[in-house]
Amino acid sequence: MKITFIADTHHYSKTLGISGKAYELRSGSDQKCLAETGDIIDSAFNQLAESDTDAVFILGDVTNDGEMVSHLEFREKLYNLKQRKPVYIITATHDWCCDENPRRFEGDKTFHDVEVMKSSDLPEFYKDFGPDDAIDKFITRIGTICYTIQLGDNVRVLCLNDDKNENNHAGYTPDCWKWIEKQIKSAQKDNCVLIGIQHHLLMPHVSSLITGGSVCVENREKVASRFADLGLKYMFVGHSHIQATDQFTSKNGNIITEVNVGSLCGYPAPMVDVEINDDGTLTYNVNHLKTFSFNGKEIDALPYLAEHAAALINRIFECRTKEDFEERLSALNLNGEKFSKYWSLIKPVLSKLDNMKTYEAYKLLKLLGFAKGVEKEDAKEFKDKPLKEFVNEVWLSVLDGAMNPKDKNSTYYRLVLSVASVPSKIKKDSKNAKKLIAAADYALTGGDINNQSATI
Repeated sequence: MKITFIADTHHYSKTLGISGKAYELRSGSDQKCLAETGDIIDSAFNQLAESDTDAVFILGDVTNDGEMVSHLEFREKLYNLKQRKPVYIITATHDWCCDENPRRFEGDKTFHDVEVMKSSDLPEFYKDFGPDDAIDKFITRIGTICYTIQLGDNVRVLCLNDDKNENNHAGYTPDCWKWIEKQIKSAQKDNCVLIGIQHHLLMPHVSSLITGGSVCVENREKVASRFADLGLKYMFVGHSHIQATDQFTSKNGNIITEVNVGSLCGYPAPMVDVEINDDGTLTYNVNHLKTFSFNGKEIDALPYLAEHAAALINRIFECRTKEDFEERLSALNLNGEKFSKYWSLIKPVLSKLDNMKTYEAYKLLKLLGFAKGVEKEDAKEFKDKPLKEFVNEVWLSVLDGAMNPKDKNSTYYRLVLSVASVPSKIKKDSKNAKKLIAAADYALTGGDINNQSATI
């Protein structure tokens, strides 16, 4: 049996506005696309419909921010796919606008008068995509649904909604845990391979500097241990928009493997095919959206999405006015007003960084006394390479799970790791500085498990 997992489609209805200053600020502050989502989803669903997969699972955040119009449009796309493939979804916080900040855009203005879906209405609205086919189900405290799907004779998928535990954080209430334990024990009794899916992470991927905190469920190690000790071996998640696979081992020595599936509507638009083997192991291969049509043009997906993701960083480097700087930082939910007070100092730094070559950066670090460990010959090898390219490449490697991994003996790897080590030399007792080194290593190599293809 082969099943496919996709995540974070974040469908955004074009009726909410796709032009003007307000929209551009919103679009430019996101790694994933907005206006393009409908066209990307259509192309991806066509690609899935023509594939040999037996079923498709979508791992939450199916709409941009829970807008009713986005839900209605997305459900129609699901019905079209369902004509060719069984399709099952879980929902997540973006599907009921948990921040109570729905938005539409006109010119330079943002409006919040957008009808949104209630969390308690989601199970009925999407009943044809999992709930009505479930062999068991559980309604959460906010009215969302967890359910179990039987695929064939010996494969089950445990579809979990982890939006809120009893503390209003990501996770599960005690009553939900009782239901989960029942499902896991039932699968074991019936000799079924059980695959779990939820939206938030059980463990940080790449680094807790990037995917820690609220990206994970509350008390993540406790929750991961509980799943592992109950005997659940596999969990597929979304949320971080990063493609990564890692394992967690409980104190009792039980292991759970988590595959974090990146956003379909952002670089690298992954679709993860999973084959269930006779011995109960899983073999996954990460495929990617090939092309999509937008504004009447056929677009090569990966370069387009990579450029959009890189623009998230480049737009800050490219700021040339105080107004632009403040607006773009504010769009990233940073305190633009506060930082813009230092614009006279920041402007020349941004201008320099925007055009700086790698060897120039090395000489500046050396001048400041921060180049210890950075080899001159390594920097010289990339002397004409713009610093922004290095930053963009590492950022994209974080997102795609090192689709093009770097050898640890390469000059490229040594140079990036030596720069990542600079903060640890400035503040030797900093735990975060040490985490930065590990994060750089993971970003360039992909970590211990191949994030693109592996048997787990």
